[in-house]
Amino acid sequence: KLVDTLDYELYKQLSYCSSGVLPPLATTLGGVIAQECLISITGKFSPLKQWLFLDATEVLQSLSNCDSSEYLFREDRYASLRICLGDSVLKKLAELKLFMVGCGAIGCEMLKGYAMLGVGQRNSNGAIIITDNDIIEKSNLNRQFLFRSQHIQQHKAVIAAASTKEINPDLNIQAQCYKVFPGTEEQVYNDEFYKHLDVVVNALDNVEARRYVDSRCVTTMKPLLESGTLGTKGHVQVILPEKTESYSSQQDPPEKDVPYCTLKSFPATIEHTIQWARDKFESLWTQKPNLYNKFWQTNGRPAELLKVMLKQDYTPDGSIKCVKLLSTRPSTWSDCVTTARIKFEKYFNHKAQNLIHAFPLDTKMPDGSLFWQSPKRPPNPLKFSSQDPLHFEFLISYSKLYAEVHGIYYSKQDLKLENIESILATVDVPSFRPSGKRIETDENAKRPETIQVSHDVVEVCKMQLQDYVTKNSNNVIPPETFTMRPLSFEKDDDENGHIDFITAASNLRAVVYSIETADRYKTKLIAGRIVPAIATTTAAVAGLVSLELIKIVLNLPLESFKNAFMNLALPESQLILTEPAAAERTVISGDCSYTLWTQWEVRGNDSMTLKQFLDAVKNQYQLEPTMVVLGVKMIYVPIMPGHRKRLAHSMKSLLKLPPGKSYVDLTLSFENQQQEDIPGPPVRYYLN
Repeated sequence: KLVDTLDYELYKQLSYCSSGVLPPLATTLGGVIAQECLISITGKFSPLKQWLFLDATEVLQSLSNCDSSEYLFREDRYASLRICLGDSVLKKLAELKLFMVGCGAIGCEMLKGYAMLGVGQRNSNGAIIITDNDIIEKSNLNRQFLFRSQHIQQHKAVIAAASTKEINPDLNIQAQCYKVFPGTEEQVYNDEFYKHLDVVVNALDNVEARRYVDSRCVTTMKPLLESGTLGTKGHVQVILPEKTESYSSQQDPPEKDVPYCTLKSFPATIEHTIQWARDKFESLWTQKPNLYNKFWQTNGRPAELLKVMLKQDYTPDGSIKCVKLLSTRPSTWSDCVTTARIKFEKYFNHKAQNLIHAFPLDTKMPDGSLFWQSPKRPPNPLKFSSQDPLHFEFLISYSKLYAEVHGIYYSKQDLKLENIESILATVDVPSFRPSGKRIETDENAKRPETIQVSHDVVEVCKMQLQDYVTKNSNNVIPPETFTMRPLSFEKDDDENGHIDFITAASNLRAVVYSIETADRYKTKLIAGRIVPAIATTTAAVAGLVSLELIKIVLNLPLESFKNAFMNLALPESQLILTEPAAAERTVISGDCSYTLWTQWEVRGNDSMTLKQFLDAVKNQYQLEPTMVVLGVKMIYVPIMPGHRKRLAHSMKSLLKLPPGKSYVDLTLSFENQQQEDIPGPPVRYYLN
């Protein structure tokens, strides 16, 4: 005897649905089974131990309340789905207005699921709106199956929409190529846009974007289906207005940073050298050019700056770096190659020599142990050779990026070995001189936010600036001299040279420290922080999301929904389903409490004063505000000087909203029963 009692209702449902197919459930189980096949073939990870049980009985209608005609067979593409869900549910899915953010690996799987479910059909006034500002790269093709090689460099959203329509022409898919972030909140994805939606689905790959979409769904009171993958791991979170917590309610612990001294002087793994090279890229080609542009926009031309520095004895922030960048600015391709050769010597020879000079190989710690012992590796200075492919690759990649930042043209002929060697023959490489700078060895020390500048360094800066002004006193300096072209790191463009530079710089540093080098692909994964997406995991996660979508359409109670956590590499507990956590309730005083979904409103006019606003809040919600804040701007804090005088000022003058803005969300604080100031729910103030 296997069971004590038999659930006849469930038994009937199973028998009635046995000839049907529920695509989301099939997709999830298909992903799990495919992963088990890979485990069997490759021998990587442990196979599933015994059984994995998964059902979706929550989406089945009670047989006692349903009309049998709902499930009758019809000759259309939804026949097998109708057997499981019934015709009325299919109609609700067809009428659904869904907004999906992201068209990557999970996004492609979800669109396939929507096509099979018939979500957002044209004839039913439904719609699927998808947006992704990214374009298709070659590296996407192995897991984003709606894209093909002929689609490379085209917009993901446009191609994903077209490919999905080929699967199911009934769908009404609207493709957009906007980024969902504060910059598109007013004109594109405003409250009016969200007002017409039934549900929002995240198919994003970064936490910042997820939190932003989550915040918009909370503000506009829309359900959100959140999901993500990390290799064989995946999660699904259901966020329901006024019922559950939001995505931002919980946060993962911050990742542990590599000690500053390890990256700076004592790398032990290839990950350390790649991070060092990635930081170099950011410093050389993004941060310094941005600083340079902002500096000269703020401080005028060199002659004006020199007067300020000499007469007022004042050195504006960034002067040391920007004057040096100006005085060493290249004007030809030869200058770029020369700088690259000198930088090679600095990074991979002089730095190593200086480290050994500061800490000779026989250096001992206070306890008598050797300084140079694992994990510390003593560096070996490199001697440059243009015949070494790695040396040459660094030289070329540095020179190309240096030229690009400064707007200097170079031809394919300039990149040839013989032309590079002719330039190198004229380079005067500085000899090594020990540096007096302190070398950090404390693993708990943080990267210094500011560097103390000595009087001598300031004087050298003034001399460099004086020489530049004198040298160019009779010349007209082109305006482009005072601008640089900052680069934004892009890992997927194989032609821009970004990964080439990071690979070469990282591997040279690895050679210096006797660390095994990494190929371009591995470097790209680490530097670009790419988490390999596995098709099996994305399929399983997308199927679970679609199951929850059906539950939203059915308007089921909270206990029917399931958050999911999976790891297809585990032999046991591959899939854990939990009920979504309820929204936390904060008590202000007495019976007055709120959750993250609570929104208060105050309707004002052009003449409403701050005092009238505070009185309106008190009258509507029986609480007296103790503070009013707009974003990071303090509107009313009684203890601040002059703030009590603001009570007579109009809200319009205090808020200073841009034209066309009809409301603003304010943060108010109130005094609780313990006489402590605590923030309340957002108060939306309408100007009219």
